Amino acid sequence: MNRTRFRTALLVGAAVTLVSAAAAAAAIGIHRTAAKNGGTLVVGMTAGEPDALDPTLARTFSGREVFLTFCQKLYDLNAKAQIVPQLASALPTISKNKLTYMIPLRKGITFNDGTPFNAAAVVTTLNRDLTLKGSARLSEISPISTVTAKGSYTVVIQLKSAYSPLTAQLADRAGMIMSPKQLAKLGANFAQDPICVGPFMYSNRVAGDSITVVKSPYYYDKKDVHLDKIVFKVDNDTAAAAAALKAGDQQALDGIDSTQLQGIEQDSSLGIIKQTSLGYQGFTINIGNKNGIDKLPYSTVGTDMAKSSSLRKAFEEAINRQTMNKVVFGGTVDPGCTPISPSSAYFDKTIKCTPYDPADAKKLVAASGISNPTVSLMVPTATATLRLAQFIQAEEHAVGITVNIQSTDFVTSLDKEEAGTFDTYLIGWSGRIDPDGNIYAFAETSGSENGSGYSNNRLDYVLNNARKSATAKSRMTLYHVAEQIIENDRPLIYLYYPVTRAGVSKQLTGVKMYPDTLLRVAFAQFK
Repeated sequence: MNRTRFRTALLVGAAVTLVSAAAAAAAIGIHRTAAKNGGTLVVGMTAGEPDALDPTLARTFSGREVFLTFCQKLYDLNAKAQIVPQLASALPTISKNKLTYMIPLRKGITFNDGTPFNAAAVVTTLNRDLTLKGSARLSEISPISTVTAKGSYTVVIQLKSAYSPLTAQLADRAGMIMSPKQLAKLGANFAQDPICVGPFMYSNRVAGDSITVVKSPYYYDKKDVHLDKIVFKVDNDTAAAAAALKAGDQQALDGIDSTQLQGIEQDSSLGIIKQTSLGYQGFTINIGNKNGIDKLPYSTVGTDMAKSSSLRKAFEEAINRQTMNKVVFGGTVDPGCTPISPSSAYFDKTIKCTPYDPADAKKLVAASGISNPTVSLMVPTATATLRLAQFIQAEEHAVGITVNIQSTDFVTSLDKEEAGTFDTYLIGWSGRIDPDGNIYAFAETSGSENGSGYSNNRLDYVLNNARKSATAKSRMTLYHVAEQIIENDRPLIYLYYPVTRAGVSKQLTGVKMYPDTLLRVAFAQFK
């Protein structure tokens, strides 16, 4: 479990408007009334079980949600998707040549083992992200040449080349700082007992069921932490998850399936927070990942989808995204075909999606020279994901492509992608504020999430230049080119942008959701 996905088994929901934290709170009936300290909050996780709770190795969306409670970052996002300091005391000071970043740190902070947070700890963490075998963060911060401490509370990062997305990367798992003492003790097994800075600290995990965190006595703002304990429950069955929320067995649910939405909306004890995702849902098609991610050079895997670009085009033409939205999701998602969401400032309205064209798809199947083309579709085990897979299966059958659904538990499916032992993978990505985070790791030849084993020199050139470009205009132009290359070759096919809805008990206050669509519960409290 050592790739870079905050991958999601499936994210569902419905509206395109971003909702601020304050507006969201008002919408679900949360008011500033007297609240109490203590209690255990149970949160349902609908995006699959987290993988390794190690920021260097972790890949899952649900893992990110748990990390928010016990593993803070140098930077974070606010309700407007702006980057703000968290463990850093200010945004970086950047040299004129864009190659040196100086990051000032907050003082008087300790890890959840009582040891000091300082510049040396940041250096230790970032060097681990750069060098640990299987690091999921490597492609996110690969332009870093050196990381050094300037005194106890300043970190100096020297880059090999200009890298515009760096601060955004440090606002995610690459910026999560781990206890050097615990790293020295556990090494690559850090996930067994992870220790960072946070309002809560890791307690225990029951595989396939739950992860528990407890209030930290070391947290610098512990007066703002009201709960005693948070239990994150793995919810693969959408109906059971909604039932648990309505029964009060869970007080928060990080995603509501469209089939359960009406029942929760009608429950006067519950409210809904809604947010359009920065991510996407779609397919990763294994073209050249024969021996595993990073095992270069990639070579064709020989499946029907790998052998024929025209068959991949037919596969996309067979899918009616609008009907998918209506039939599978009850109109609650935003159909689309690029890796950059409409929530992003880099969303390109000029890119036209491949149209639904079953007649042409049939012609392409016939012209592919492949008799009875077959696709093995790996699908993470979850009710909504399987429903989508069955819709895809029917759409493809209509144009002469047979789809065999392989339902696989989420963590295992990620491992299979890592090893290259899959054909086509129905998988999502939770999204990043910088478009580099949505494209580079998945489509650049050396990308640490290049599950398709795709390699295109022109795309590599475009993506690496986009990393170096300093202006939004030039980067927009380069990402437009990159999206067109991906659309033509189809190592990935994008289906839609999720609109996440979280269900929350009105007995809770302080629950938030920002454009990263992570449910933030660390500072919640019961009324």
